[in-house]
Amino acid sequence: MNGGHYMMKRQIIGVISTRTADTEQCELLRGIIPAAWRQNTDVVVISNIYNPEYDDEQLAAENDIYRLIESPDLCGLILVTEAFINPTHRRQISQLMNNRGDIPQIAVGSYFEGFELEHCIPINTADADDIADLTEHLVTVHGFNEIDLLTGFENYSVSHLRIDGYRRTLEKYGIPFDENRVMFGDFWMPSGEKLAKAYISGERPMPQAVICANDYMAYGILDEFSRRGIAIPDALTVVGYEFVRERHMHTPVLTTFQRNREELGRIVAEMLLYRIKTGEFGGFVPPRGKVICGSSCSCGIRLADLDAELSAARDKAFYEFLHLYNQLEQRLTEAHSMRDFCGKFVGSEYLLRNIGGAELCLYRNWHHGETDDSTMTCYTLYSRELNGQSRHISRLELSAFTERSERPAVYYCSPLFFSDRPLGFIVTRYDTPATYDHIFRSWRKSVSNALEILRMKNDIRYLMECCNISEYQDTLTGLLNRKGFSHELHILLGKEKAGQPVFCLLLRTAIDRDSLSLKNKQSEIAVHQEISSALQNITAPHVCARLEQNVYAVAGLYTDEKALALLRERVTALVLNNEKYIGIFGMDSFCTASVCTGYNSSTELLSIAEKELAVQSERAREMYQRPHYRQLIAARSRLYSSSEEPLTVEALCRQYLISAGHFRKIYKETFDIAYHQDIIRRRMMKMIWLLISTDLDLSAIAERCGYDDYGYCLRLFRQFTGYTPNKYRKL
Repeated sequence: MNGGHYMMKRQIIGVISTRTADTEQCELLRGIIPAAWRQNTDVVVISNIYNPEYDDEQLAAENDIYRLIESPDLCGLILVTEAFINPTHRRQISQLMNNRGDIPQIAVGSYFEGFELEHCIPINTADADDIADLTEHLVTVHGFNEIDLLTGFENYSVSHLRIDGYRRTLEKYGIPFDENRVMFGDFWMPSGEKLAKAYISGERPMPQAVICANDYMAYGILDEFSRRGIAIPDALTVVGYEFVRERHMHTPVLTTFQRNREELGRIVAEMLLYRIKTGEFGGFVPPRGKVICGSSCSCGIRLADLDAELSAARDKAFYEFLHLYNQLEQRLTEAHSMRDFCGKFVGSEYLLRNIGGAELCLYRNWHHGETDDSTMTCYTLYSRELNGQSRHISRLELSAFTERSERPAVYYCSPLFFSDRPLGFIVTRYDTPATYDHIFRSWRKSVSNALEILRMKNDIRYLMECCNISEYQDTLTGLLNRKGFSHELHILLGKEKAGQPVFCLLLRTAIDRDSLSLKNKQSEIAVHQEISSALQNITAPHVCARLEQNVYAVAGLYTDEKALALLRERVTALVLNNEKYIGIFGMDSFCTASVCTGYNSSTELLSIAEKELAVQSERAREMYQRPHYRQLIAARSRLYSSSEEPLTVEALCRQYLISAGHFRKIYKETFDIAYHQDIIRRRMMKMIWLLISTDLDLSAIAERCGYDDYGYCLRLFRQFTGYTPNKYRKL
């Protein structure tokens, strides 16, 4: 990022977080970063951008960034647990962290369901002590003894810790604890609004004060009282917890409690570095926070606090204004090369406050829709001298960024993706203990969109100018085309060993399916690329080709019928386990054909194979005409496309309003296989695919295929294939 000479490697600690621009994460980092720098240590922050609460396929690509946890350059990890709100994501992070048992780890913040961390020690501020202090403020300063508590989700341990602190103070001052005064919320404004309505309507008696276990629930109460024209604190004193820096957006200004997260960050960094140095973490005393007074209690707001918050809000609004009217996005879309693209950033440094430098790191072949991340190409940004200069590093080589700086810095690794396709990541360097703000999300999106436009420009130019240059290669998939396949087939026949003929296997997909609409064309192309890549992997070292849009070919020296049958089985498993393909075309839309007699020419061999493929395609079409085919194919496609447990015969009978006996009869007549045998076939095909395409152990594969009884699964597999799973994997 800075160019110049490379420096001696410093140690690097990683901070694993999400939505780093949020207040809570910023406060922690303001403590972590200076503490690390004082010990000549660089900080690398690995974080996504959006962090949705629920699984979102469109945003799943942003979590590709967390694979950087695997970097051998990291000597310690700090995981900000409470930033991760998606249970699925917590489990993914747990697995990545558990794989790094070779380095010390600290989990900082509240601990939630989904985290199963084997090597982390948990560290946090004392929620119970904080709420006890906040309750004591209401009792001793205001003289209240009728105090309600709105805490968080009932199944969160942190919610009960906050109840404990509340109860402790009440009992300390001789105020009876009444569990009816404790309510569970959702840590968001609707639960505050709901409680406010209950107070106003008389459904719940109005207390003297209510403590909300975070600021957002308190804002819900303030907003509802304001809408009803009821004055706070005259009618009710409201206090929050966490100080999320949004008090100026609600009236009256909220009294809240600030956890000392900056001090917590300092302590955590020092503990981790002490552990790296000595092998021990040392002792820990939770830092205490403080009450931040506002106008929602009679204390009133300190003008200095209000000025600081309004000043921060004005700065934020100013940078939002700059982003709204800047022309960077338009300039980026005008680029025609990567060097030109990088040059467009010059002069727009002001959009990212306090930035010291940046590098755009792209996966190799990112522009072809492939995720080949063995090597990254990194382009320097925001440097008039070096802008657009590129270098190649391995994906996990984090020291490649830190060693360019003379002094320790903080580096933010942020995901770069378009739709569901990872492109790489952006590394931004800060030489002050600062973080980027939420506007960075918009900046990153502009970069991703412009990269996609650049890719499309080059694709169109390639298709217009170069699509016929490759005489032997299919430009979409990279496989051989018909001419290339015929050429290789001719070579094979020329090298044919005595008595060992050449085989040719063909696969036809999308039988009798209309071309997809333009808006779905991208999905069709993606399917072709996936099938081509997988076909090449499972048929190596044989010759592999795409003869036409929906016809693939494999050729090699023939050994015996068993080996050829095994290859057909694997090709079938490949297609049946491509959920995108089955979802678009259905499981009845493909067939295979193979020939393996001796022929004098490649033209003759390929011609015979294509005739056999035409016969198999016609058989598939004939099946479409069977009496109950259209009625049952949806059920069969669902069986093969869904990763869920198959529907029972009884459930299907209720769906089709027929008896179980009749369903079994017409299913077998239609597909030449009984429904329960089809379920077994589906599971066995999945097992075959997992054996040849993954390194999963056999028990994990059996579980994924729906078998709890490992031994039973192995017996079925041997009956189905004639091999044990271990032997099959080695074939």
